[in-house]
Amino acid sequence: MPTLYAVPGSYLTQKLRICAKYAGLDVANEAPVGNEGTDNPIPVLETAQGCIFSTNAIARYLAGIRRDVGLAGQNLLEAGCIDSWVEFSVHQLEVPLMTWLCSAKKLQDVPAEVVDMAKSDVNKALDVLNKHLLSNTYMVGHRISLADVSITCALADAETVLPDLLANFSNIKRWYGTCRAQAEFKEVLTSASPTPGAKQDSKKAAAPKKEAAPKKDAKKEAAPKKEAAPKKEAAPKKEAAPKKEAAPKKDAKASPKKEAAPKKEAKKEGKKSPEEEAKEKKLKKVVKEGGKRGVEIEGAADMGGLQFFCTSVDEPEGDLEMLVESLNAMNAVAIPGDEERKGCSGHIGKTIFSCGTERLAVAAYVPEDKQGALNCEEWLKNTLQNFQGKVLTSSPGLCTGEVKADGDKGIFPLKIREPMILEANNFLRQKGLFPEDKEDSDEMVFGDDDFPS
Repeated sequence: MPTLYAVPGSYLTQKLRICAKYAGLDVANEAPVGNEGTDNPIPVLETAQGCIFSTNAIARYLAGIRRDVGLAGQNLLEAGCIDSWVEFSVHQLEVPLMTWLCSAKKLQDVPAEVVDMAKSDVNKALDVLNKHLLSNTYMVGHRISLADVSITCALADAETVLPDLLANFSNIKRWYGTCRAQAEFKEVLTSASPTPGAKQDSKKAAAPKKEAAPKKDAKKEAAPKKEAAPKKEAAPKKEAAPKKEAAPKKDAKASPKKEAAPKKEAKKEGKKSPEEEAKEKKLKKVVKEGGKRGVEIEGAADMGGLQFFCTSVDEPEGDLEMLVESLNAMNAVAIPGDEERKGCSGHIGKTIFSCGTERLAVAAYVPEDKQGALNCEEWLKNTLQNFQGKVLTSSPGLCTGEVKADGDKGIFPLKIREPMILEANNFLRQKGLFPEDKEDSDEMVFGDDDFPS
């Protein structure tokens, strides 16, 4: 098991622990040894193959372990964009934010003018993030990446001291809530070492369980009373029921095969084929992902004033039937009292993409009240036409299609997914149904001159 020598509780350590959760690694976190005079020593990850040091180097290593999870990106462009935002987080956000926090926590005597400059730089960085998240569910691509982990951990550390930090940044608040809702984030960010008093209280609370032990003994002592119940000896009367056993003799003329038939039927009813079980498991994953993605779409659309949205899902894996189930889960009406909000985006038009080995499956949905402004089949046809795809089913509110993979023609689902999402959004722009924001159109990759210094 790898061992991480880093300051427990530090937001940098939390970033590494979250990456380890996504990678499926059980990493032991131990305080660094021999750095008593250092407030923030350089973290070291000790593995069987050797040691890696510094936060971002360890984070990149952990993010790259599971390619299917996608923390490090699905291709070279995504990897580059993720690195851009990680660097942005470190230099443009975390440096001034930590200066501000040092002053707020009274850890250092920071001059007032330095604090004011730090506050200004933090707000400039947050403004950049807020604009980027207007039309993006996550920092890069369509799933959690190292960029999301890095920025979320920095903001989570600041939130404890500056609870109103994100009050004026609605897009960041929506994205931040989405990230914090993930199981990997919850497990790390909500876990806090209990205070000594809390430990004592827990021990006291556990004490009554030990006191409860005598009650079990008392039950054992009371057990003889059950032995005194000779009424159970009356069971022989039940043995006198061989008459019931005689019934099968009458049926003996009928071949026992008839009796065996219900057993076979019971097996059919009680057990499902491996294919059916696999399909049910897959459907559960598809519906779960669709429900979560629906909430994300609702948040992004409400904050940005969007009527239509284009995104991709992973679980259907190019299966059109499953893609429609995912879309239905996105459009599901929220159930009052549910522990977790799901769906809720039925009022938003959407085109959803899913990559498989053999095809890129696409489903377009237009709510009834928006069908006058946008023709669903026309939207899908325009999205597919440049990629040799075809429409498979069509109705006013829902159309499905596919682009089959063809290595000889250079058509690969993962390769064409992003260009197709862009094509779907461009069609909306032509219809005036998607916000035109020329200043932010190239926001995926920033240059140094684009950031406040």
